Amino acid sequence: MHTAAVGALQVCPGCPPQTTASPRRGECQERQAAGAAGTVDTPSRRHLLHQSAALLLTLHTRPALAARKAAPAGLGDWSSPGLAAPVDPAAPRFFKTANGVKIQELALGAGSGAKTGDRLVLDYVLRRSNGYFIYATVEGVSFQPRDVPIGPLEVRLGTGDIIPGLEEALVGMKPGAKRRVVIPPQLGYTGVNAELQPQPPTFATKRQLLNHSSEPLLFEVQLLKIRGAAA
Repeated sequence: MHTAAVGALQVCPGCPPQTTASPRRGECQERQAAGAAGTVDTPSRRHLLHQSAALLLTLHTRPALAARKAAPAGLGDWSSPGLAAPVDPAAPRFFKTANGVKIQELALGAGSGAKTGDRLVLDYVLRRSNGYFIYATVEGVSFQPRDVPIGPLEVRLGTGDIIPGLEEALVGMKPGAKRRVVIPPQLGYTGVNAELQPQPPTFATKRQLLNHSSEPLLFEVQLLKIRGAAA
């Protein structure tokens, strides 16, 4: 590193002029030593470091963004951020039943409403109330493994086989209707209701449901068809 004579001192060109001895002389010497070792943090060096960091970030995030863009558009219909997410003012509001079940109408459907004795064919997604995924009967939702069985569920209203909170939400639904339902623990899988429908199909999914049965649960359910009591 070249130095410049200022008075009786030899200082670095990057340091302010000095004419008398001062503590900054030690800094000049340190800068000269660092320069000789090739470790000076020059503007060009910092620029290269920033460029490298930006490139690594781009390489890390690009596959995730590509996968998100490649996902089928219909999957968004089953997405739920959970109750902790900010309320969308454009979304339908939840209403609360006398028993404490919260229901949000996402689609009204058409035809006659479901009633006691009817056999219903439906799809559903089950989550914890904070949005964490448990199980779905539809493909491609969240991180559900591909070896987990899926497919519509068939239940009959009024037989006592369905958890009370979900049965309350199913009554009155029309084919094509879709509801988001928050079920309090006492109307879900606690106590004598632990084995009621719907049940996830594998040991791992059943275990996860059992671990969170004391919490409110979030169902997204779509009624596919009503078979009728005589079917």
